[in-house]
Amino acid sequence: MIHILGLGLRGIDSITLEEMRIISKCDKIYFEAYTSVSPEKTANDLSSITGKDIFTLGREDVENSALLLKEAGNHDICVIVTGDPLAATTHNQLRMDATAAGVAVNIVENASILTTLPGKVGLLPYRMGPPVSLPFLTDRFNPRSVLDKMRRNRDMGFHTIILLDLKENRTMYPEEAFNYLYQLEKKYDAGTVMENSLFVVASKISQTGESLCYGKFENLMKLSWKSSPSSLIFLADLTEKELEFMNLFCNKIE
Repeated sequence: MIHILGLGLRGIDSITLEEMRIISKCDKIYFEAYTSVSPEKTANDLSSITGKDIFTLGREDVENSALLLKEAGNHDICVIVTGDPLAATTHNQLRMDATAAGVAVNIVENASILTTLPGKVGLLPYRMGPPVSLPFLTDRFNPRSVLDKMRRNRDMGFHTIILLDLKENRTMYPEEAFNYLYQLEKKYDAGTVMENSLFVVASKISQTGESLCYGKFENLMKLSWKSSPSSLIFLADLTEKELEFMNLFCNKIE
């Protein structure tokens, strides 16, 4: 059997009693380290509290899962993932591959940035549109679709969580993200990201050093966070209650 366990957002501090029981009986423990970023030393901390060796899984290990599933056919193994395992296509693909291979699957859910962030900020959950992923841009890769999806949400009155791409064991920094959005807007003149567009910058959510702020694009562009993991929210028009909450829960940048 393969157990896919959500670690939540707090590292080992959000591991559940059920997950600890599962880990204690598993023959092998894997920590999936490429779809998201956990607090530093999470793998070492997992080893310390479980008394077991923790093996790290990279992108190739998960996306080409034949060896993993072969092992799960004869043993109880678990794959621990940051956030919620049902929030990422990668883990649902692993779940589907296991089912197709005749391997039993057990999922234990946990908190995800998608479910936690809106409430942290003070936004109404039913006003969140589909999230958008912002990749690291290159000379040959400048997807206009990022702006189009953001604008589509805004035009329907929905806020947009912007998930920032990963590299070198960190998420894109907020200042990098704003620079990329500026580049995309300048290239396509889409009318999506304007100087007075409102954004939330969220860093280290539910971790030590958590930071929430919001402000106009022109003001946020001037700052440097160098913080990971981070996400942005592109704000549509705010309700009176949302604005009241945000001014209480977030630092306004002016």
